[in-house]
Amino acid sequence: MYRYMCIISYDGTNYMGFQIQNDLPTIELEIKNALKKMLNEDVKIYPSGRTDRYVHAKGQVIHFDLEKHISPISLKRGLNTYLKDDIHIINALEKDETFHARFSAKSKEYRYYINTAELDPITKNFSANIYNLDFDKMNEAIKLFEGTHDFKGFASAQIDKRKETIKTIYETKINVLGDYLEFIFIGNGFLKYQVRRMMGLLIEIGRGKETKEKILEIFDKKDPKISHKIAEGKGLFLYKVNY
Repeated sequence: MYRYMCIISYDGTNYMGFQIQNDLPTIELEIKNALKKMLNEDVKIYPSGRTDRYVHAKGQVIHFDLEKHISPISLKRGLNTYLKDDIHIINALEKDETFHARFSAKSKEYRYYINTAELDPITKNFSANIYNLDFDKMNEAIKLFEGTHDFKGFASAQIDKRKETIKTIYETKINVLGDYLEFIFIGNGFLKYQVRRMMGLLIEIGRGKETKEKILEIFDKKDPKISHKIAEGKGLFLYKVNY
């Protein structure tokens, strides 16, 4: 068997997330169908993580095994021929059998975008549109997420109770890009809805409806019911996976 790693970019607007859900449109289904057309075989795909509905990726990573050897450049070109133009293979690499897209990852980087000005039809599918945010309050609050914490209170209420909820966030940052705010989260792993729940609370803090102390309360109580709104998926990007 030959193991391949692919780095993928996609626009999640028209998809129900990464993971296959019967015949619903998902990123995984599109890639599997492309592999089937190209190689005439069913290939099992292993992603670095599963993005939610409407969430995008600049650097999602997958791996899979093939019985026959194919050059990485031929694999990249072939897959891109069969994929829709909202999914693109950036690079393909041959790896040894010890590589795993999820378990070999050292860290992941997510970025969230907010447009603070008038609605822009060109970028409306790639950013939340929110006005009158207090940047200073959000900038102070985001730093409280750094370090090792139990993020159960910021996760989906439906996650497996056996799943490890203690994660480490190495770095957070907010960049001002004209009318847009770019929120950066780099950590060793993220739970389902974690970044979107953190962003939901940061937005409430920016609006003056909550204070940064709410973050500490959620860390203490570990209850997703008090972590407020889940930010829109369309503003979120899986930006990079580091190995």
